[in-house]
Amino acid sequence: MTTIGQQVKGFRQRSGLTQEELAEKAALSVRSLRDLESGRVTKPRTRSIRMIADALELTDDESRQLLALLADGTLPDPPAASQPTAAARISQLPADVSNFTGRFTALRELDELLIESTAARTTVISAIGGTGKTALAVHWAHGVAPRFPDGQLYIDLRGFDPEQEPLAPVDALGTLLSGLGVPPAEQPTTLDERSARFRSRIADLRLLVILDNAASAAQVRPLLPGSATCRTIVTSRDRLPGLIARDGAVPIQLEAMSESEAGELLRGMIGNTRVDADRPATADIIALCGRLPLAVRVVGANLALVPRQTLRTAADALAATDRLDSLSLPGDPGASVLPAFELSYRPLPDELKVLFGRLGLLPGTTFGVGVVASAMSTTADVVVPRLRHLVSLNLVQPLTEERFTMHDLVKLFARRCADGDDEPVRRALDYYLQSADAANHRLIPARVRTPVDPPMSGVVVEQFRTPESAMEWCGAELSNIADAVDLAFRAGHHRQAAQLPTAMIDYFQRYKHYSTWLATHDRGLQAARLLDDKEREGILLRDTALVYRDLRQFDRCRELLDAAASIARTHGHRLPLARALSALGVLVMELGDNESAIRYLDECARIAAEDGDRYAAMIATLNLGYAAMRSGRLDDARTAFERAIAMSSELSAPMVEASSTGALGEIYRLSGDLTSALAHFRKSFAVATRINEANGQLAAQEAVAQTLAALGRTTEARVAYRAAAELAAQLGDPREPELHAALEDLDKDGADE
Repeated sequence: MTTIGQQVKGFRQRSGLTQEELAEKAALSVRSLRDLESGRVTKPRTRSIRMIADALELTDDESRQLLALLADGTLPDPPAASQPTAAARISQLPADVSNFTGRFTALRELDELLIESTAARTTVISAIGGTGKTALAVHWAHGVAPRFPDGQLYIDLRGFDPEQEPLAPVDALGTLLSGLGVPPAEQPTTLDERSARFRSRIADLRLLVILDNAASAAQVRPLLPGSATCRTIVTSRDRLPGLIARDGAVPIQLEAMSESEAGELLRGMIGNTRVDADRPATADIIALCGRLPLAVRVVGANLALVPRQTLRTAADALAATDRLDSLSLPGDPGASVLPAFELSYRPLPDELKVLFGRLGLLPGTTFGVGVVASAMSTTADVVVPRLRHLVSLNLVQPLTEERFTMHDLVKLFARRCADGDDEPVRRALDYYLQSADAANHRLIPARVRTPVDPPMSGVVVEQFRTPESAMEWCGAELSNIADAVDLAFRAGHHRQAAQLPTAMIDYFQRYKHYSTWLATHDRGLQAARLLDDKEREGILLRDTALVYRDLRQFDRCRELLDAAASIARTHGHRLPLARALSALGVLVMELGDNESAIRYLDECARIAAEDGDRYAAMIATLNLGYAAMRSGRLDDARTAFERAIAMSSELSAPMVEASSTGALGEIYRLSGDLTSALAHFRKSFAVATRINEANGQLAAQEAVAQTLAALGRTTEARVAYRAAAELAAQLGDPREPELHAALEDLDKDGADE
């Protein structure tokens, strides 16, 4: 059963603290804590337990659990049963793992299932190979052995065995009956008769039955006891949903270990001194092992055999080689990661082998149904059942109904299993390109876009009915898109690498993911230059410049915009030229050169009018209004802003409506009509909030705060400034320090007069 030391260890690992860190917080010695967790101390002082509970910030219920364990050192046992003689007791458990560590949550779930009188009698522990399913079941079984006075039955069903077929249920029952003392000659020969004989034989016994390495529910079902006095633990790489649905089994899904658990496992194998000597290297090893227990054990074994090797050397060697080969021990497939994965892959039908291999080629760490269907050149209806099959085998993990992930080592293995065809990769990349283009078009339908290549055959392009669905997709896929750009460049698919970043520009401008914005555009620029695609190069330069304008790095911004405009003029690219001129106008306006700004913006407006680009004309009108306002020509500015508001209504452009309304509010403020200004700023904020446009919300909220302060409504102004500062912090906006400074100045001035 779970002891007080194990409970403390589990709570500590959950908190992410090392023994040293918890000891310091609880004002205890590290040695005392280690003795408690290792079981050398079983009756700690109550005061020490309370100090540990406080340091871990446990809930009241959790603290009471610890104090209850203090009473007898273990979870409460049921009333004692009459014990059989030692000769009659069945003890088939394999040896416990000497340095077993972690898995507190799973152990607690198993404990609770045992304690609850109404709990299910069968538990299924499932996970990918190498996760420690058998080790967990055997370790727990040893701990609860006193609860089963008639003993424990154990059988390996060989569901995933490199050399033998899965054990037939009738043969498994023969082995179990032999363990119960029934000679083979007295055993029935049919499956149904043996199953009935097995259930009858154990009907009055308090037994724990472990059915290890099961292949299927059909293999397990005839082996399940019928008595409420028995408990059964099934381990399998398959989730065995049939046992859960039909037989009422309780699932325990075993994931990779936490970082702290993996660290404790490594400590147990090589000692604290080597781990503490280089904790960053330890963290790297754990990450490279994917926190998979078997992988950590392989590395730990290799380190134990070479005591002079540093953890940094081991980590660097692991990172520099094919990890799957490095995480396997020669001559011992049972203690190696690669054979463990191969056992799950080998029985797959051909269509699942193809799918599994292609999943390893996808960019990113998560994936949706659309990109999988594209890689397979089929439909969602076809791939969803196949993905669920892989989920049932724990080769794929579900995140939502239509979103999935893979353990990183499993994905490396899947990449090995791919058939070498480059077309699935191209289709996956094209899925991101076409869907990103569609999503950003939905964000701003009126904007004239630089076209991307037409979709490849077999690509399933996402359809977006609302801007909200488009934004949700972009947010969910952002890291995958960044990986897709990088993969496209490395794989030599330079057109996709150059086009994908520009397809995302509307999302980037709204949500300001600057690091991803810059990284994708840098790769895109490299690709465009390799292609000698001057039009795309100019667009990427202009889009990159917008980041540096937001970050107030104006010299770099000007350099990029001048280059973009020069390329567009030289090659006659009218749309990219208009975009570059618009950005130049805004930049020089911010630098105080309003006359130059008007020249740039007038030229942009002329190109837009000649080309029938109403969206670009609207943006130019808005920015000309800003330039007029900064030049003191308030009537001209008012006319421009009112015209921009009308155009935004015609083109269904709420972002421009929010900006123009806020700008009109500024005209009222400059004219001395603070009440009308406040009303316009609040309307601007409302429009930006309706479309979830955080930057527009920030600009409007700052203007509201300034106007309230000017009106002497200090308390309301403080609230508005705090809200603006919080928004700036969320966005990583450089105005955050200015907003905090304004708030501090307001606090110095005192309350409302």
